[in-house]
Amino acid sequence: MKPHPFAAWALAALLSPSLAAAEDDAGGVRTNTARLLTTDAAEVIDAPVLGLQRTAIPLFAGFAVDTSLYANALLAPNLGVRWAMASGSHRFVLGARYTRFVGASVYSGIVTSEADTPALQRFEPELSGPSFYAVYGMALGPLLVQGEARYGIYTSDYLSFTGAVAFNFSGHWSVVGEAGVRVKGGSTLRAAAGIRYGGEHFGLGLGATYVDMSDPALPGESLPVLPVVDLSWSFR
Repeated sequence: MKPHPFAAWALAALLSPSLAAAEDDAGGVRTNTARLLTTDAAEVIDAPVLGLQRTAIPLFAGFAVDTSLYANALLAPNLGVRWAMASGSHRFVLGARYTRFVGASVYSGIVTSEADTPALQRFEPELSGPSFYAVYGMALGPLLVQGEARYGIYTSDYLSFTGAVAFNFSGHWSVVGEAGVRVKGGSTLRAAAGIRYGGEHFGLGLGATYVDMSDPALPGESLPVLPVVDLSWSFR
């Protein structure tokens, strides 16, 4: 069966735990929300931020609590904790998040009402569960190079690895590229590219990501490309 376009887009967005550039103390790339496009950025969250992809409050010693307003709006309330440290040009990040998906009946109603076969009576995606991630990055002047490992436990668990680069090419503007693969739960290529603006307070991110809809938590056929949009405000 072919999922309803809205339901397919929304569920794919939830699986891209779902990411403005200014200069940090070392002269490298810094984003307003410690997110790139679809990955976490190797960066310390040093100020409260209200953003679509990440809303966070820093606590102490590199720790912060955060949530994704995108996922909340898509009926997947979530809460995470994150620790990050910068040592010279090196960046280290560890994080965890728990998501409780409460929109199964809503998405099921959309999909079954639009299904092209009367045999489809139920569609109840299961996206509740914890996820964990680790990021190592290196700031090389205007260039940030990093790698992310992410493990999630939903209906089926998954493990993915993603590499990313962000280049601050002019003022507060940066270009971002990401590429990775899911090595557990289906071997799936993932990639994204876009641009970010990060002023002292306002942040904007625009891009596109390749998403294979054969992810374990999603039924149906492929939807190759999805937009990535982010808005944020940092209270510095």
